[in-house]
Amino acid sequence: MDDLVKEVIPLLQYLIPGFLSTWIFYSLTAFRRPDTFGQIVQALIFTFVIHGAVTGIGVACLWVGAKGFSVGKWNGEAEAVWAFFSSLLLGLMACRLATNDRLHGWLRNRNVTKQSSYPSEWFSAFVQYDRFITLHLIDERRVLGWPVEWPPESANGQFVMQDPHWLDEDGKSVPSGAEYLLIDSAKVKWVEFNPTLEGSS
Repeated sequence: MDDLVKEVIPLLQYLIPGFLSTWIFYSLTAFRRPDTFGQIVQALIFTFVIHGAVTGIGVACLWVGAKGFSVGKWNGEAEAVWAFFSSLLLGLMACRLATNDRLHGWLRNRNVTKQSSYPSEWFSAFVQYDRFITLHLIDERRVLGWPVEWPPESANGQFVMQDPHWLDEDGKSVPSGAEYLLIDSAKVKWVEFNPTLEGSS
C-alpha cells in the first residue's frame, strides 16, 4: 500500500496543473463539462502544454544563469511554482479564446473551419446580436426586453429580461411594471431578435 501511495502522489502532482486549467476553463465558460473521461483527456492535454512551458522556462533560466545573471535555483519547488502559474495562465487564455471567437474567426477567414468558438449556435446568436429580443412563449404571449442574461442552451436555464414589455395581438407594447423579468427557457418557443431596436446593454 505504501508503495502504491508513493507512486500515485508524484503522478497526481504531475497532473494537478492540467486539472486546475480544466477546472478554470469549465468554471468560467458556458461550455458543458464532458464526461469524466473527456475531462481527463483535456486535463492531460493541458498538462502536456504546461510542462512544456515549464521546461522552456527552466531552459531560459539556465541560459540567463549561464550569462552570469542568477535568477535563483532551479529545482522541484521552482518547477511546481511555475507549473501553478502556467496552469492559471493557460486556463484563463483558453477561456479568453473560447469566449471571443477571434481565433476561430481568423481560421474561418482562411477556410480552415466553419465553426465558431461558442458552445452552441444558440449561445453564439446571443453573443453576436447584442439587441432587444422578443420571446414567444408557449402560451402564445410575447415579451419584449433586453436580455441581461440568457441560458447557455435552449433546453434549460432562465432569461433575465430588463425593462420587459408585453406585446398584445396588434404588436403594441404594454409595460409589465417590472424592472426585470425572469423567464424559464422551457416556456419559450422561439426567440426573435429585433433589428430595429438595437442598443447597448
